[in-house]
Amino acid sequence: MKKSLSEILYPQRYFLIPFLILLLIGFILLLLNSKAELFLWINRHHNSFFDGFFKLITLLGDGIITVIVVLVLLFFKFRYSVLAAIAFAYSSLAIQVLKYLFKAPRPAKYFENIIPIRTIEGYPVHEWNSFPSGHAAAAFTLAVVLTYLLPHRQRHWVIIPLAALTAFSRVYLAQHFMEDIVAGSIIAVLMTFHMIWWLGNTKWYNSSKLEGRLFGKA
Repeated sequence: MKKSLSEILYPQRYFLIPFLILLLIGFILLLLNSKAELFLWINRHHNSFFDGFFKLITLLGDGIITVIVVLVLLFFKFRYSVLAAIAFAYSSLAIQVLKYLFKAPRPAKYFENIIPIRTIEGYPVHEWNSFPSGHAAAAFTLAVVLTYLLPHRQRHWVIIPLAALTAFSRVYLAQHFMEDIVAGSIIAVLMTFHMIWWLGNTKWYNSSKLEGRLFGKA
């Protein structure tokens, strides 16, 4: 029996409500400040602890983490791994297309010859393809996939802080503006839930062939 999108979304309300609250905060900040003002305010507030912390947590948005998640899920159920792989590919494709269309300068390029910004010594800083943030999209794609797959849905709100911190790390590390990470998170959440709904209503995704797992049956 086919499921409607609302039937997919309602059980995930413990994730969606905190996410919408975060979005509201993000939109308020963007409405009250220009992207330059908001970035520069964040850029001025730093210390050695957060330098190390955000350099570490930003790795949750790297492609290698995506690959690891897809491989680990093979040990639980092939269907889970297929979902994660397709969801990541789906949102990543959209992000890359938008990056190519906008060709937006990143903070280092945006403020070049205007005002010096703080960067972390030895940490690579990119200049182009700022909008939207791929790391933010990857982090929230992972968050939605885990929200959908993990039990105890009333506890899913704890996934939000990790995804949000991963996204915020891109601004702290002078790689993106706030609008980039907000857009990346929205694209990821919308497209991942859409893919979950679409796959859930296809015969091949629900076939018995995807019930198995590596080294045994689920």
